[in-house]
Amino acid sequence: MGGRSPAAALYGLVGRHNLSGGKSSVVPIARCWSSTGSTSASSNAKPPVVHVHSALASGCMDYSRSWAWQQTLLNRRLNYQRAQSRQQQERVGDDCAAMIEDDDNDVNRDRILLFEHNPVYTLGRGADENHLAFLDSDPDGEDAADVKRRKLSRRARGPESARLAVDRVNVGIVSADAAGAAKLDEAVDALAGCCSTVYAPNDAPIYRVERGGEVTYHGPGQIVGYPLLDLRQLPYKQDLHWYLRMVEEVVIETLKAYDIEGCRDDDNTGVWVGDDKVAAVGVSSSRWITTHGFAINVSPDLSYFDTSVIIPCGIEGKGVTSISRILQERGANEQVRLLDVADTALRSFEKVFGVATTEGGALR
Repeated sequence: MGGRSPAAALYGLVGRHNLSGGKSSVVPIARCWSSTGSTSASSNAKPPVVHVHSALASGCMDYSRSWAWQQTLLNRRLNYQRAQSRQQQERVGDDCAAMIEDDDNDVNRDRILLFEHNPVYTLGRGADENHLAFLDSDPDGEDAADVKRRKLSRRARGPESARLAVDRVNVGIVSADAAGAAKLDEAVDALAGCCSTVYAPNDAPIYRVERGGEVTYHGPGQIVGYPLLDLRQLPYKQDLHWYLRMVEEVVIETLKAYDIEGCRDDDNTGVWVGDDKVAAVGVSSSRWITTHGFAINVSPDLSYFDTSVIIPCGIEGKGVTSISRILQERGANEQVRLLDVADTALRSFEKVFGVATTEGGALR
């Protein structure tokens, strides 16, 4: 593994800025992956490096801000790649090496972002706002419930909606070149406040976002990982179905360290233990660079998944569990530390994708 250990990356070097799913069919994983990543990559090749940016050591972060980190890093990378493409077109016939700048360019890197969120509910692209069960008997009244539905509607756009999105109004914020950490922070600050907020009866904010999947919850005691990987590069594949199954495999491998057998469901994404979901998976991509990812329930307050508030992942008749609850039901007295699970998840990420990780600096 490149750089320091995954655990070192989790605690972060504060101040450095160099920086969930719906229905689908199951594909046999043996055809898709091996412990050394894509079978198309040479066994002698040096594994690509993924930079780990963790906010775990500094506590919970608001979801809107973690989303803004994803989008800022994504769009600046896309902007850089477009500029490189134009440069190549303008310099046809020149030495290829002269066309491409340093491969270690700070903007054009694969990354994985790790967060623990303050309580929040998010709706994916296809989510039905009716899966917010509390709206049928909203304590704020029927008129207030209708306003919330409109703000969260799949058609709602703009700052008055509850949709977190990069659009024509704010794309300039995230596409500009970063002149140092301060400028990057300013972009994240500005983008994090780009929309209105709707609140559930338990005071958790609700947003619609661009990931796949239905409605889910994030909060304290949960590890949320957002890989930003360019699937056009080896050892990856330009196949979002393959990628989603690989992300699920990262979670399954992580659970093995706690002697928990995670599995897939024939109809629903995510990772399950029996009929209970222990991790949500929802992904998105832009020009084959991924965003969003996985959320592993380590020891969250499971009351936030109560079906009087939401129908988790839009699936009725299924439950939600956590690593901590599973171990307690077995009579285990050990306390599961979130940072330890995150360390295990990073090692599983390396194994499944065939990559090395190195610390990339903490996020605030």
